[in-house]
Amino acid sequence: MSDNTAVAAQLERSTMRAVTLRLAVLLFFVYILNYLDRTNISIAKLQMQPDLGLSEAAFGLGAGLFFVGYVLFEVPSNMILHRVGARLWIARIMFTWGLVSMAMFLVQGEWSFYILRFLLGVAEAGLVPGVVLYLSQWVPATRRARLIGIFYLAVPISTVIGAPLSSWLMGFTPWGLTGWQFMFLVEGAPCLVMAFVVLRFLTDRPSQATWLTDQQREWLLGELEREETAHDAAGHRPGTLAAAAKDPGVLGMSAAFFCMIIPIYALAFFLPTIVKQLGTFTTGQIGLLTAVPYLFAALLMWLLSRNSDRTGERTWHYIITTLVGVVGLVVAALSLSTSPVLALVGFTLGATGCLSPLAVFWAQAPYLLRGAAAAGGIALIAAIGNIAGFVSPYMVALIKGEGVGLGNSATAVIAAAVFLALATLSMFGVGRRIARRDATPAPSDQPVTQGAEG
Repeated sequence: MSDNTAVAAQLERSTMRAVTLRLAVLLFFVYILNYLDRTNISIAKLQMQPDLGLSEAAFGLGAGLFFVGYVLFEVPSNMILHRVGARLWIARIMFTWGLVSMAMFLVQGEWSFYILRFLLGVAEAGLVPGVVLYLSQWVPATRRARLIGIFYLAVPISTVIGAPLSSWLMGFTPWGLTGWQFMFLVEGAPCLVMAFVVLRFLTDRPSQATWLTDQQREWLLGELEREETAHDAAGHRPGTLAAAAKDPGVLGMSAAFFCMIIPIYALAFFLPTIVKQLGTFTTGQIGLLTAVPYLFAALLMWLLSRNSDRTGERTWHYIITTLVGVVGLVVAALSLSTSPVLALVGFTLGATGCLSPLAVFWAQAPYLLRGAAAAGGIALIAAIGNIAGFVSPYMVALIKGEGVGLGNSATAVIAAAVFLALATLSMFGVGRRIARRDATPAPSDQPVTQGAEG
């Protein structure tokens, strides 16, 4: 390696290390708090449902109404973020999110439960697609899965931390509050603090990054400009929201995201209840056992995103991992009544297959979109996909019914496995489309830059 090559490699490493520590790690903690407050309802359910006399269907509807508010405001929220900047808008999301999350302690019955869950979705709308868009504007494609992976590690890590933490907090009943009321108050408050941290440390654009050296900033801006110019020369990506909404690749990713969200939230909202049915466990033990699958999912997500960036391949990293998840969910369903240990192994494989490919999935989106379409198109994928966030808990609640047996739970897990298999098929189609597109000469007869398939 020549001296110039070694210096260039060192400059790349130091720049990306600075971006990772400043932005990706901050957004990781933002999403830990966010996802914790989104899913702590699954642990709260253990006390909240009997306290309020909610049926399984009512609880499932309330859990799902979060996503109605989320989906309705996803695209508008991301378009606002594109205009006003990620720093201000993500801070706004975290502050309003924290207020509504804390207000969950005021729930008195079905209607207050429904209203606050809906408002929670409205407050949060735009965070995930906003972060994906934001990081794609900061990180060259060869590093993108790793950075998005750090952000998405918050999903399994928040459960590893949050399930035991929520269970522990629910053991306290100060000031005449129930355990679940105290838990909502305590876990919502840090979001208010995080809003001010985001305002202080998040930077909207690389050109504003005074915390980078001049050399680092010039290298980063140069890499991003060269990459965008190469993609624009290829002439294959839609540049408007209207074009993105009709693009088969965008629609395929939307379908895949919808189908993988079904099992993700089926596990998030109902795994603690299923674990409770597997044996005689305390609330704390249920929280710890629920965290096990997510610990393995976090590890594989990190390894998968790094290897995907190293090889430049996206589609097969996604497909193989989700197929493992399908097998795991089937094993879990078949073992519920016979072997709690094997069922937990199955749920671990299932959670790994659902969650680990998320970073690889979102690293694919910028290959499909450019310009204004990136803000609206990424939000469109997230919005269509997150309709499943409403469908999933309500569907599982209807399948499970009001009984306490494991038979209907097994049927619900099988249904989740079917949706994950459909996600695999959808992304196979998206991958083939990108490969064919990149093999097609651009209209200007300029050479085409290779996309996600490497």
